[in-house]
Amino acid sequence: MRMKNNNKIFKFGLVGKDISYSLSQKWFNDHGETYEVFDTTDLKKAIDYFRKLGYSGFNVTTPYKQEVIDYLDIVESDSVNAVKILDDGTLWGKSFDGIAFYRAYSHLIDNDDWDIGYPNKCAILGNGGVMPVIYKELADEAEVVDIFARNPKDGQLPLKEFNAKNYELIVNTIPFKANIDINFNNKSKFIYFDLNYADDRLVEKAKRNKHCVASVNGLAMLEEQAALSLDWWKDEYR
Repeated sequence: MRMKNNNKIFKFGLVGKDISYSLSQKWFNDHGETYEVFDTTDLKKAIDYFRKLGYSGFNVTTPYKQEVIDYLDIVESDSVNAVKILDDGTLWGKSFDGIAFYRAYSHLIDNDDWDIGYPNKCAILGNGGVMPVIYKELADEAEVVDIFARNPKDGQLPLKEFNAKNYELIVNTIPFKANIDINFNNKSKFIYFDLNYADDRLVEKAKRNKHCVASVNGLAMLEEQAALSLDWWKDEYR
């Protein structure tokens, strides 16, 4: 356990639903931190628990990254994956998903086999809580960022219409339990980034296409998120 200057113990947690696969607790424990996973259908109960027991902060994962905003006093993004609990009980939420994603995948386009610069045609599969920040990161550089979803909203496309060969970068944000399939019919260089890390079925399938320059899961992104959250909770994030 780590101690604050005022001798309060640092304790952290994670709230989500059906998240037994999560590796967040292992990461924090391996880094010497106390971290509890709250797998629940009652988001408010989890928040009250963390606040009442003096937790310094908690991460938020599926399906609560947008719902949690209703309970926060300070919000910095449209989707939240980290909440800091201030000494007066104030709940301050922000998202490190975007920067964690960028850090995790940016080295992929520095690959010697990838010689076409920043991907200009990108596809995001899924429209859940993490999608807006991923979209923002990609839209800053790419000419095209299309969103495909099982239940598309305005401006989005049906997942059944997705055609992999039209894109240089494919980012899958749909939870692995949905068991979607992708036909990697690409005829030119592409990168596949799957935010899931509990199931590499699609990661391995993408690799079987000879035009695949890189195909990775979301473990590196998880580690970046965890490190960024921890630094912020301990006032070390800049």
